This record gives sequence, C-alpha cells and structure tokens, in this order.
Amino acid sequence: FFVFGVISFLICLVLWFGRQWVMPALTGLSVAPYLVWYCAYLFFNLATLPVEYLYLLREKPWALVGWGGLSFGMYMLVLFLPVYLGYGLEGGLMGLAALGALRFLWAVILVVRLGTPVFRPDLIGYYLRFSAPLVLNFMVGNLVLLFDNWLVGWYFRDETVFAVFRYGSREFPLATALATALGTAMIARIATQPEAGLAELKRQTRRLFHLLFPLTILLLFLSKPLFPLVFNPAFADSAPLFNIYLLLTASRVLLPNSIILAKGRPRAILLVGLLELVVKVVLGFWFIHWWGLPGVAWSAVAAFFVEKAGLIWYLEKRLDVRTGDWLDWRWYAGYVAALFLAGLIA
Repeated sequence: FFVFGVISFLICLVLWFGRQWVMPALTGLSVAPYLVWYCAYLFFNLATLPVEYLYLLREKPWALVGWGGLSFGMYMLVLFLPVYLGYGLEGGLMGLAALGALRFLWAVILVVRLGTPVFRPDLIGYYLRFSAPLVLNFMVGNLVLLFDNWLVGWYFRDETVFAVFRYGSREFPLATALATALGTAMIARIATQPEAGLAELKRQTRRLFHLLFPLTILLLFLSKPLFPLVFNPAFADSAPLFNIYLLLTASRVLLPNSIILAKGRPRAILLVGLLELVVKVVLGFWFIHWWGLPGVAWSAVAAFFVEKAGLIWYLEKRLDVRTGDWLDWRWYAGYVAALFLAGLIA
C-alpha cells in the first residue's frame, strides 16, 4: 500500500508541476481543464489497486465481486448524475474524486486491520525489482498497438482508411477479460502449490475453451451483418479486419505468463515481449505491402503466437515445465482448427 501510494503521489506531482509540457504531450491541449480534480481521482484510485489483489490472495471471491461491482456501478452513477444535473465535466470529475476518496478510506481500513506497520526497504526493493520488467513489458505491449496505428497512418495517409482500421482492430473483449482474470487468479495458486496449481490451470483453461471458442466462432459469422448496425454503414469494411483480430482468441487463452510469474521469472516475459515487438514491426512492414490493412491484422496474429511460443519454450527448456501439465492439447488443437476454418469460411 505504501509503494502504490508513493508511486501514485509522484505521478500526480509530475502531472501537476509539469502540466505545461506533460498535458500537451498527452492530450494535445495547451491547458487541461479541471486537472486538480483529475489528479485527486488518479491518486485515490491508483493507491487502492492493491485491494483487489488482497481479496484475491486471501481467496475471497465474493468480496472481490462485490468490490468490483459496487465500484463500477458507483463510477457510472457519480459521473452521470453531476453531468445530467448540469454541473458539467467538472462536476463529474469531482464525483469521481469523491468516490476515489471513499475507496481509499476503505483501503486504509483494510491496511490497518490486516497489515503490519513495519517499514521494510528490503521487501519494497524486491517488489520494485520484480515489477520493473513487467512495467517495461506493458510499455512494449503498448508500443505494439501504437506501431499499428502509426504504420497505417504512414502507409495510407488517408483518414478514411485509418478510421476503418481503428474500428476493425478490436479483439473479442470477453476473451481478453476472462483470460486475464484467470491468469491473474492462478499465479498465487501455482506459486504455493505448483502441481495442484498446474492441474487447476489445465482444468480452468479447458472450461475457458468451451466458452470462448464457440462464442468467437459465432461472432465470426455475425460480424459482417452486425458491424453496420452497431457502428455505421460506412464501417462495413471494418468487419473483415475484426474477424482476423478475433483469431487472437487462440493465443489469448494460452497462459504461460502466469506460470512464469509464479516461478519468479518476470525478466523472461520482458525478453519475449521485446522479441514480439521486433516480429510485429518486421511483419507489419512486410504484410502491409502485400495485403494492405488485412496484412497489419495478420501481423498482429502472428506476433502474439510468437510471444506465446517463446514463453512455452522457456517453460519447457529452462523451467522444466511440460506443456501437457497445464494445457489440454487435444481440446486446444481441435478448437483452434475449428476457429481458423470458420475464419476462412466467414
């Protein structure tokens, strides 16, 4: 809690005292309105991020569901009501800051009840060293997304084409959310009970296959008629791109990252992430030349598979973790074959 609070405070200091150059760089505005309320909202919410992990590690799923559901519902309410009542964006931001303060207060109560008031520089140092590669890998992942946007804008120099790409370059959000949630939840279990944790990961990912692959295949066939209805008839050309990005589900449901984190090897994730970025850049330039916008989408599919393959290789060769211990190959191979076949037909 101390680390998150300090980092949140430093971020807000940079935004506030560097607002003359930071905000134009981030927003394109010379002056960012209501920055003080946004900084308050940012500080309170970043500092309370450990709460959900506390519930996760103490195996309190219903407390986690309640915390997330109540927070999200209140977010909608405190942002909507002030704007609806005529207080504008400033009123909405004030509401978000007030809600953040309440969440922060609850985090303080949990820390006082469950934490130990001891300053541990060794523990803080270990935490920062462990998390640094993951932070860098997150930045690398964002560079992959930014590269696609830059590449399309640079190659076509047409705002219409760029808009078609932006509307089509979307993953299946349910797949990303469920896979990320499962991967996060399994880290502690694998770290404390490796064999049981790997077996549970295999069982839970198989259940994830049964849910996500059929839904993704259904979406492949529905996307073309749905896109003009959900967005705009002008973006009908985005549907084929969306179908290619739906194939990313095949790599999203693979969770070697969780095992590597449970084994305490975050640097491997960063190194493989850098490899993914290199592959993405090379294939992006190559594929866009040959296939245009679909080429950019296919380069993303290929790069994500390279990332997962690299992590699986590391588990097999460096950590001696057999893939069959945590992945049901038969179900996975069958579903992936069906998914790509559906992609070709659709």
